[in-house]
Amino acid sequence: MIRVFHGDDVFSISEAVRRARMAVGQEEVRDPNTTVLEGSSFKPFDIIAAASSLPFLADRRLILVYGLLESMDGRGNKRGSEWDQLSTLLADLPGTSDVIFVESTRLRANARGIKAAGPGAEIRDFEMPRGPALEAWARDRFTHHRGSANRDAIARLVWLAGGDLRLLDSEIQKLAVFAGEREVSQKDVDEMVGEAREASIFAAVDAVLERRPGVAMRLMYDLLEGGTSVGSIISMLSRQVRLVLLAGTLNAAGVPQQEIGTRIGLTNRYALEKTLRQASRFGKAYLAHMHHRLLDADMGIKTGKLDERLALEILISRLSNS
Repeated sequence: MIRVFHGDDVFSISEAVRRARMAVGQEEVRDPNTTVLEGSSFKPFDIIAAASSLPFLADRRLILVYGLLESMDGRGNKRGSEWDQLSTLLADLPGTSDVIFVESTRLRANARGIKAAGPGAEIRDFEMPRGPALEAWARDRFTHHRGSANRDAIARLVWLAGGDLRLLDSEIQKLAVFAGEREVSQKDVDEMVGEAREASIFAAVDAVLERRPGVAMRLMYDLLEGGTSVGSIISMLSRQVRLVLLAGTLNAAGVPQQEIGTRIGLTNRYALEKTLRQASRFGKAYLAHMHHRLLDADMGIKTGKLDERLALEILISRLSNS
């Protein structure tokens, strides 16, 4: 079976990939029967060769291909004509192999990459839940983790996590265990999810980078009310911009993902993957502009030219709308 997982809900994509891995068979046979292809060095033959091999002590083989289809689309096409016959080659694969193309962005329905997967491919669009849909997602995750929460608790938790599904899921697991058979309340959330305030800094950084000023300011106000200083917020923003710039430069030079993490000091896989996604979405000129704006705000505060809170509000407005 040929499948395409694409969209901006990278957490749900990773969950779908995890389930696909588990479907290969028992834990001891999963790795020998799973091939992961990512980067720019592999060729069509590598996909076909891996998928043509018979499973080893299992019923199926799994081939995970990361970032290929997006790179085939539009003016930024990085793949040559050798990929034009991919859909034809995939049509002849044995029924014992599953090939999943994984993309961390949403692809157009008529994109070249989608067409390359073949007419019989199963296309799954993972759209990031927002607003009421995000609260419904959180409620479902409580059920998944054998817990429950009232409406106020869910609203508070979603607000604290800032739309970070991985963080949200982690906190839901913790709250479900803490509450046991009773329903999680807003008081439980406030007592147990103190770490979410610190994590909201990262959510605020994302909102700024993604030009969502309303979300960014709401998260910033919450951080300020929780005791986080303006200086810490600006420092965190500056750090993430530097990391994104460095990650983008190293990735363009062909440095492997794991080595990029080592070089820039990001050992957490999720944080590294998120930084690399940001690097692929935002140009160097925009990031350099952000860096200069952050420096100007920091200097304005330290020299007394601007009030801290006003400087932060002006900064977020300019960055989010530039």
